[in-house]
Amino acid sequence: MADDDRNSTRTLDGLNDSRQALLDLLDGLRRTLYLYAPVVRAELYNDGEVLAAIRNRVVGQPKLRLHLLLPPARDWRNACPGLVRLGERLTTALILRTPNRHEQLPDRPELGQAFAIADERALLHFGDPLRLLGVYEPTPTPRMKELLGLFHELWNRSQADPDLRWLGI
Repeated sequence: MADDDRNSTRTLDGLNDSRQALLDLLDGLRRTLYLYAPVVRAELYNDGEVLAAIRNRVVGQPKLRLHLLLPPARDWRNACPGLVRLGERLTTALILRTPNRHEQLPDRPELGQAFAIADERALLHFGDPLRLLGVYEPTPTPRMKELLGLFHELWNRSQADPDLRWLGI
């Protein structure tokens, strides 16, 4: 893919576009990834190339941190064994949490969407996370800053996933 394509806003229509955008996002990652997904699509989050990219980033940059806010693991762990194994191995770098089950979430349409923010500068946003329809914006935008604020609000109220505690994650 040409550098111009990697550095321009792209519309995402399905798995192939989404996988490539996520790989581009991970390729440019230097410090921190924030990911919120109300639905975990195994085709994307358990993809061997995506998992290898995460693993390689962490090995190459030990101070890298990935904050994943996902639904309860019981909803996705059988479909995503690679992600579970990665969480077991990278416990310092890969932090998996779930929204607090006992707390009312804010009533915001964004909670039905998925997004990943790399280094507070690049945004991968799925308006429709089931069909993987969205946009990749490799440069900072006001929307990215708004979603980052929402992520921090949710993260601060989240908890370690009880379904993963037995794995030490």
